[in-house]
Amino acid sequence: MGRVLLSIGAVVGGLVLAFGALGLILAFAQPDAHQSDEVVGSIFFMVVGAIVAAPCTFFAFRLGRRSAPWQPGGALPMGSPGADLQASYLSWFAWCQQTLGGDAVSLHAATMAAMAAGAAGNPTEAASAEAARQSARLAASGVMPAAPNGAKVRMLSRIGASTAGLLEPSERVLVSFWGENRSTGMQMVWLLFGVIGRTIAATSTGAVFVTVTDRRVIAVIGGQFSGLASRIGLIEPRSTVTAKYPKGLLWRGTFTLKGVGGESVSMHVQGAWRLEAEMAFALLSPSPGQIGSVGVIR
Repeated sequence: MGRVLLSIGAVVGGLVLAFGALGLILAFAQPDAHQSDEVVGSIFFMVVGAIVAAPCTFFAFRLGRRSAPWQPGGALPMGSPGADLQASYLSWFAWCQQTLGGDAVSLHAATMAAMAAGAAGNPTEAASAEAARQSARLAASGVMPAAPNGAKVRMLSRIGASTAGLLEPSERVLVSFWGENRSTGMQMVWLLFGVIGRTIAATSTGAVFVTVTDRRVIAVIGGQFSGLASRIGLIEPRSTVTAKYPKGLLWRGTFTLKGVGGESVSMHVQGAWRLEAEMAFALLSPSPGQIGSVGVIR
């Protein structure tokens, strides 16, 4: 979606630039009493077109080069996950899905357990144990997340690869999700530069990847459309993090996490990830009603 918007912006900007160039040529080829005004107007259109077309073309090209389709297969990555964490995640996820089965939440937890075990442990045993633990607790709650589709798996691979290096020994991933960054900085970009400016900013800081483990909350920030997280938003023990996820009549509000040290992240969670967000919220502010409605995993 982001590349489509950038491509549209590049085309529109190019057309405006071409219109200005044509006007400039005509102004010099057919001079009249208003030639100076026509020249100024043509240059203005050319500048506006270039300002829009150049960044849109650049970021659309970058997104195109970085995109990679998910293949639900591949060999079992025995031993070290390897240098490419995202590829390792996809391979382990495929193995878990084919061997263990289950929903997106359980498979993600099993995949992260396998990656954490690595060459020093027994990845397949760690994945099997975690998948069984997650599936049993989800089943006991009466709620079963949907089976993963390709888009969700690709996003989970970005979240998992961005988070794997931040996990402590024996730390277990419980649930992960992502949301569109709603920080003050992103809102200012939207107000000052509109849709195009926000789209450009979203390529580097438009997404917040949240992972709740059995110990901590990990929130990292990266591009909305591709790539891994580039900076840390918040990492704190679960007991020190305050979560807010207001519920209206028809939809949920902005999901906000705030640590005791003052760090915070805010995001808009899309419908496909709302169940995971509600599970994370319940883990951070548990109550009997929430435990029964969203399948809290401990």
